[in-house]
Amino acid sequence: MPVVETTLISGYDADTKARLMKGMTRVVRSVMAAPPEAVITVIKEVAPSSYARGGVSRVPGPPLPPATEVAAAFAEALVKGDADGVAKLATANFKAHDTERKTLTLAQTVERAGSGKKKSYDSFVEALTDEGSLVFAEGVYPEEGKRFIDRFHVTGAFVAEMVSW
Repeated sequence: MPVVETTLISGYDADTKARLMKGMTRVVRSVMAAPPEAVITVIKEVAPSSYARGGVSRVPGPPLPPATEVAAAFAEALVKGDADGVAKLATANFKAHDTERKTLTLAQTVERAGSGKKKSYDSFVEALTDEGSLVFAEGVYPEEGKRFIDRFHVTGAFVAEMVSW
């Protein structure tokens, strides 16, 4: 029965702490054969006045948005052809790969989405990596009934890469 303890500066909301505990459970389960109910996660909180780094008190930093929400917002902006919305959610070195494995720039990705077949997304599922999160999105082209999968590489609050199948 693994026990994972983390100390945080007080101030994070309940949703952020719940996401952290769920993530810690997933990490343990990726290494150990433990059922989810056997992984115990504990968060200890200290007041900002009781925490210092380099002799300076600190306050909690902002939590990252859920990677699935970043990918969903990016996908929604693409479907709408909202170039500004897509650009706000993309890294400076964003790249995409289409079904033929052609590499596309952000502008080409937006152009294709706006002029091509419209997508309808059904689900977004996150997988953690050392370089951020991979979000797998499944959906359908409504006009054809053809299924697709898009994979978004999310780093922080931005999409760095998109691959379509």
